[in-house]
Amino acid sequence: MPGRKRRRPGTKPPTPEEKHEQARRDHERLLARGRRRVEAATEALWSPMPYWGADTTALDHHRALPVVATTLPLLRTRSADAPIWRRFGRTGWHTLNHALDNPDGDQLLAAQRAAADQARREQQAAEHEARRPACTRCAAKFTDERWEEKKRTVWDDGLCGSCRQADAEQRERREAEEAAERRRVTDGPGHRRTWWHRS
Repeated sequence: MPGRKRRRPGTKPPTPEEKHEQARRDHERLLARGRRRVEAATEALWSPMPYWGADTTALDHHRALPVVATTLPLLRTRSADAPIWRRFGRTGWHTLNHALDNPDGDQLLAAQRAAADQARREQQAAEHEARRPACTRCAAKFTDERWEEKKRTVWDDGLCGSCRQADAEQRERREAEEAAERRRVTDGPGHRRTWWHRS
């Protein structure tokens, strides 16, 4: 008989349940093909615009017309508040509220802006650290307090706080040694003190 599918020799004829399941799959495939055609033909209405900004791929769904689709068999077997709605431009099945809502573009935009702000802060911190001066003696980086002090003064020795402290201690030791030497020379045996050395 023309137009009728031939079965391979030796195969069993399908049962009524198998025929019903095959018809259901064919129907769903035809519906999906029709939905894709309508979706492609109406893309100018529902497609969202990209948000403005560098490194932003989020889409602004607020200026797009939400187009949702479902089938009567799905509405009959399940209720209207079940996830039986397909929004054009999105994948998967949604409840009607979620299909009409626009959280994805807004959430992605917020996440991308936060990531861009974090990257900018990290870059500024890295540039700030690259400008931080180092000690001319030991090459240690200045602390924030020492750096601020360097910015406030016109002339600076270029030493870090530790090297400055070591210099101050060495200077104090040298002055103490010189004072002790002067006392030893002036107060030594056989040295007469004149009236101007007496105190």
